[in-house]
Amino acid sequence: MASNISLNQFAPNSIVAGLYVYMANLPQLHNVIVSNNQETALTAGSVVTIDTASTNIDAAVVKQAAVTDNIFGVVTFNPIQSQFVKGERVSVARENDVVWLPAAAAITAGAVLYFTAENQVTSTETPGNSIIGKALTPASAQGDFVQVQLGFATTEAGE
Repeated sequence: MASNISLNQFAPNSIVAGLYVYMANLPQLHNVIVSNNQETALTAGSVVTIDTASTNIDAAVVKQAAVTDNIFGVVTFNPIQSQFVKGERVSVARENDVVWLPAAAAITAGAVLYFTAENQVTSTETPGNSIIGKALTPASAQGDFVQVQLGFATTEAGE
């Protein structure tokens, strides 16, 4: 679902991935750096993990998370910049924050959520995949936006 947002529109009137559901000024990490190992740009709604290969001692360094990685957070919506590349600063929503994320398929409110490689959320349990949180609202189809209360956990293959 594409969204056109003007650079002068700091209070979007449509739902976009990574947009906070409540309190636009909710505290978040602003001093996170996109890893030099990140080959593609991160966008709002990207699920990220700490880049353990980084030696930066001044700030957390993140890259796109694989579905089995430990989750660090979700890149938040930025009204000025839509993509973040190597070395750039990015804001990240953390545990217990509530953000909008796109659904990969229909989802029931209250469902435990996993994420896909496309940064969509799904309630389809896959052993070994990381849990991103809980659905606070339902989705009736792929592409619908869901309010997600972030809560990160890893699962074991075969669970």
